[in-house]
Amino acid sequence: MRKLLATLALGALVASGVPAAAAPTTDAGPGPGYFASDNVEWITNIPVNLDSAGARIVGNYFYITTSNGLTIYDISEPEAPARLGFLPMPQQPYFAEEDVDTNGKILLISTIGSLYVVDVEDKANPVSIGEIADADEHTYTCVLDCTYAYGSEGAIISLKDPTSPKRVGDWTEGNEVQSTHDVTEVKPGLIMTSSQPLRYLDARKNPAKPKTIALGQNEDGRFIHSNLWPNKGKDRMLLVGGESGGPTCDESDGAFMTWDVTKVARTHSFKMIDEYRVKNGLPTDGDAPANLYCTHWFDTHPTYRNGGLVAMGWYEHGTRFLTVSPKGKIGEAGYFIPVGGSTSAAYWANGEIVYAVDYNRGIDILRFTDKP
Repeated sequence: MRKLLATLALGALVASGVPAAAAPTTDAGPGPGYFASDNVEWITNIPVNLDSAGARIVGNYFYITTSNGLTIYDISEPEAPARLGFLPMPQQPYFAEEDVDTNGKILLISTIGSLYVVDVEDKANPVSIGEIADADEHTYTCVLDCTYAYGSEGAIISLKDPTSPKRVGDWTEGNEVQSTHDVTEVKPGLIMTSSQPLRYLDARKNPAKPKTIALGQNEDGRFIHSNLWPNKGKDRMLLVGGESGGPTCDESDGAFMTWDVTKVARTHSFKMIDEYRVKNGLPTDGDAPANLYCTHWFDTHPTYRNGGLVAMGWYEHGTRFLTVSPKGKIGEAGYFIPVGGSTSAAYWANGEIVYAVDYNRGIDILRFTDKP
């Protein structure tokens, strides 16, 4: 009972904006409302950003969307983020803008039929400054320093005047593409689509009509959720996440994958190296008895170079800490499974601290205590 009361009091302090003391390091096994490996320490919880599907870290700021709107945190002290600003922007519960993107000056949110452009230069006072109707797509990505926005279903929007966005193209036009979900700018003007097949696009010369550089495809046509080519395309491997419905995450379901991209320039193609899935089981063994979905947003450790540590939100399986070897083989290094949680994303705030965004709990702040 004392532990329960202490946990509730800590949550109330965080919600009220009063700094909370860090929780003591816990051993492996159950803690106050969670199960964790012995190299993962729970620090605290911010229980106000519920039903969030994802966020974004740019510099010392954390941008997170929920069905209520956009919240901006100052994370210069990663263990104790300070809430700076909030912009009310109602969105569909559980399906708020999940890959919110920004260059730190403007930010993109698509909802209720439109794409909205938000001025976030004043972190304490974000303001919607532009809108384009009939442009609501599942996700939008900033391209060429947010002078363009690429939508997950193909829309290309010019943001040269962010107060008056204009549709100028469709990246799916003339391209065989299925089950699109997201796009990622690898480096300025070079884009990888989370689709089947994965498409590597070059938008440097003509952002309204990008050219395909290379393709990568799974024979089983699985759904691709997200991708990340670390270190602005300098790494030998592309990291890819799938997504599927539960209750299991077995051989036919969503996986975390590594892809060989070393031959892109010569063969204009890339192929999968390895894939990883969780298994159903008991939380005391680091597993969950069932899953709503399989895999979601992931992030690489700041020291990641041709392999290293990855943090991933995996719904009922919580936050998974995965390792990628220099040859692309995937293993697991740790886990954090909150009781009653459903983790949508994980982000490295620095070399130790991870923000685990959870549909049910808000934000869990974790410390990974092992060296990558």
